Order: sequence, then structure tokens, then C-alpha cells
Amino acid sequence: MTVLALDARHDACNAGAPSLQHVSCVAVSVADTWTGESIAALLQRVIATIGRPVAYLKDGGTDLGKAVRLLQEKGLGGVSIDDLSHVVANLVKHAYRAHPMFDVFLSTCGKVSSMLKQSVLACLAPPKVSTKARFMNLHRLVKWAARVLQQSPRGRAANGSLLQKLRERLDRLPQCRAFINAFLQDVEPILECQALLKTKGLSQDSANECRPMIERIPTPSIRRGLTDWIEKQLAIASLLGLCETGMPISSDTIESLFGVAKTHGTGEIKDANRIAPRIPVLCGPLTWQDAENSLQISVDEQRA
Repeated sequence: MTVLALDARHDACNAGAPSLQHVSCVAVSVADTWTGESIAALLQRVIATIGRPVAYLKDGGTDLGKAVRLLQEKGLGGVSIDDLSHVVANLVKHAYRAHPMFDVFLSTCGKVSSMLKQSVLACLAPPKVSTKARFMNLHRLVKWAARVLQQSPRGRAANGSLLQKLRERLDRLPQCRAFINAFLQDVEPILECQALLKTKGLSQDSANECRPMIERIPTPSIRRGLTDWIEKQLAIASLLGLCETGMPISSDTIESLFGVAKTHGTGEIKDANRIAPRIPVLCGPLTWQDAENSLQISVDEQRA
């Protein structure tokens, strides 16, 4: 488990979304498994060394949620900020996982992928989307499907042409057009909203900019869910005094950190995704930049 510290006033002092250069690593620890109790114990040791954070920026994991609650019971908890990407993924998941064409679409993409690879049309093969946290990146696969179908216009294809070869490999993908179009109508405004909020942070102004985008979302449950999230997080931003300047609302930096680690031979992507715990990002003041020097975890302790 890795714990990062990010200045809560990042959006007031920087133009652009937080990146790895804006965070400090304040703790690294290794365990066979992580639970709410063990995460709380680690964070309690961090707090004893560098002080209590103003907020915890985390995903929707129950273990992290429990850890924050345990710390709050001890008077050590800060407010909890819900990561935007995970909230959106859950909203889309609840709206589409029971869609009658969802499983058909996924299985068809797998078949199309196998038929396109090792062929003259290999450049049109679909992107890889992990089955774990699928709805975090499913829009990439749906966008691919929409683009591929655009390459197969109505009308007869000449025998032996590339168009004919493409159509022979699309399997049931044309039957998924309604699902693809509906999904994109919901997701495209969300992606615009995400890009805005991750870049500027959540403030009253950025929330107002997002409202017209949210109104374009056709599915009521997604539209209401995203609106409710914004209102809840705005209340937290107001409590922290960040409602005017912007509050960080994305844990992408921790994902970037593990992405960098994977490129340095920490294991195959699927294995790394399987063993890496969901990570809390601590939002604290700039004085935390000295935390790396003040926090020491002994080798013996890590081995234990």
C-alpha cells in the first residue's frame, strides 16, 4: 500500500490536473491482505508522524471507507472525498450491466478481435479493456465499435474488397448499434464533465459549467447520480474553504504511480491489477512536502 500527500489547495496554485510531480509519497507498506482495520492502523501511524490530513480522497472501496470511519471514531478522521472516476463508473454500471445487449456486445467484441488479428485488417482490432473495473474504460471499447461500424456504410460491397472482408469479421456488431448509440449519448457528456473537473477541480464555477453537460445525459439515474455527487462534494469543498478555488476530486495520481511501476517490471498488468490494493490519497497542506524525510519505515518492519 502506498499513501500519497497532495496539497488541498492545488487548484488554486496550479493550472491543470494534479500529476505525480505534485504529490509526495508519505508511506509504503506491504501486507498479504489489506482490511479496513489494517489500513486504519497504517494511516494512524502516518498521522502520528506528519499530522492529520484535511481530507481523504478515495475510491468507493469498502475497506477504505471502513478505515476512514475507524479513524473518525478515534478523532483522527478527516472528511472523505469520493473519487469522480469511480463514482461515474458505478453509475454507468448500474444503468447498463442489465442491458439485454450488454453481454452480446462484449462477446461480439471478443470474436471480432480474434477475427481481425493476424489479418490485413489487424489495425482495426479493438482496444484491450480489463475485465476488472470494466466500466472505468468501457467507453473506449464502445467508441471503437462506433468507429468500426462507420467504416461499413450501407450498400453492397464488391467481392474480395476490404469492405467485404471487414463485414465478414464484424459478427453481430451491427446488431449492437442501438446499445452503442445509447451508451455514447450517456457517456460523452460525462467525459466532457470529467475532463473539466479533473483539470479545474470542483468549485462552484466548475460545477455550473458542468450542469449543461449533465442535462444532456439521457438516462435519468446517471443524470441524477452525477448531480447528487456534485452537490455532496460541493458541501465538502465549502467546509474545507475550497468552494471558490477548487477541490481535487480525482485519485488519478495513484493510478499513474502504479502505471509507472508496471513499466519497470513489477509484473504483468493483470497480476498487478489483481494484487494492488485501492489506495487512499491524502489531501493535506504544503507542509507535508517534508513528510518523506520525517517518515521512516524500517526494513525489519516491512519484512514483518
